[in-house]
Amino acid sequence: MTASPSTVRVAIIGGGIASAALLRGLLRHSHIAADIYESQPSFRVEGPTVSLTPAAEEILLKIDPSLDDCLSRAEAVYGVTDTRLASGPYAGQPVDCPSVQGQKERIVDPQRFLDELLRGTPPRMIHANSPISAVTEMSPGGGVLLNFVGGQQKKYDIVVGADGVHGITREFVLGADDPATKPQHTGIWRVTIKVPYQKALDAMGPEFLDPHRPCQTSWIGEGIYLQHDLTGPERDVHITVYAVHSAYPSSAWASLLTPEEFGAVFARIPLPACRGMVNLIKSLYTVQIAGISYLQYKPARTYVTRNAALIDDAAHSVLAVHGVDTLIGLEEAYILSMLLGRATSKAATPAALQAYDHVCRPRAEEAASHTRHCGLVTIGRDLEVGLDPRLMGPRLEYYWHVLKKSNIEEQQVAAIGLMDQLLTQTENAT
Repeated sequence: MTASPSTVRVAIIGGGIASAALLRGLLRHSHIAADIYESQPSFRVEGPTVSLTPAAEEILLKIDPSLDDCLSRAEAVYGVTDTRLASGPYAGQPVDCPSVQGQKERIVDPQRFLDELLRGTPPRMIHANSPISAVTEMSPGGGVLLNFVGGQQKKYDIVVGADGVHGITREFVLGADDPATKPQHTGIWRVTIKVPYQKALDAMGPEFLDPHRPCQTSWIGEGIYLQHDLTGPERDVHITVYAVHSAYPSSAWASLLTPEEFGAVFARIPLPACRGMVNLIKSLYTVQIAGISYLQYKPARTYVTRNAALIDDAAHSVLAVHGVDTLIGLEEAYILSMLLGRATSKAATPAALQAYDHVCRPRAEEAASHTRHCGLVTIGRDLEVGLDPRLMGPRLEYYWHVLKKSNIEEQQVAAIGLMDQLLTQTENAT
């Protein structure tokens, strides 16, 4: 990468939705030269459909106004949320959350969304199949060196980590000895599949697969959680199941089960739609099923150094609540790209990074804490609520309201104010 001495060179490590949004935001600033790296052969994202609140759509346009038709191109649709009990004495009954279930949000296939975020970006900036073995600081104020598997090296002024729980950037920012560096097991695993609509219909029945009613349907049981997402007729149905299972080593990345063992985890679920989801997974994985471990971090003391920043699932635990992970990731992408856009010299970038940390870290860590409490409800393990829909509804409604509330304008004002204050302090000191 060649650049003028005034150019701020930024490397983004990790190829998810938040990092792609960050790249789009950085491209709006002529003094920034950015590259994005993904270790896998292609930029891919798997999992349930992405749910975008109105606030998330607003932030997307703040990141880059040219993304106004991004969601339409990705075939996003307005859908509703339906939450029900999967087991227990109230199995099949809805969980009443009026303010949540009555609000339509855009839902979209995550891969389509990622593809549209990357559409139109210069190919020279997008690097798939580029695993990085180490990130090192060259010298105080001297930039960051990326060391690639195979021996290649590249120098940048700033590295932004969005490389997840198995990445390397969190250790670079926090240090190897920080107890918050390594993720911890929660005892929960998940399996995600995507199947054609007709195949899902044959297995699950038509009651909760109305092709003209896009919907994210969740099922809560004792120690389990199932979700199926439908975005329209003739479209794939996304299915994700979660279960509590602690009988595997703390170092394991997954819980490996036979189809029979997997079926036994969900044996107490009587409902045809839920049984259909379980059978669909068993039909795809006939020898072994890998339940991917759900990991979480201890709260980080910082998301930044003088030349590095963490965003999304490299910064904090995955926020596995409808739409919250995407909302927080977009908030972080916007605030960081906006601040770096104001840093018109390399000397100003530390102030931009500190301001980002000051504004975005408390918000994300609070959301992560609420997500953990909300998660207990959604797997039927909240001792005060259990599987009683009358108690579960108000509890979920409270958490969803807190988690989905975004104050991006306040964040922006606070971040700019702090950055200007830090820059003034630096100028006075010199």
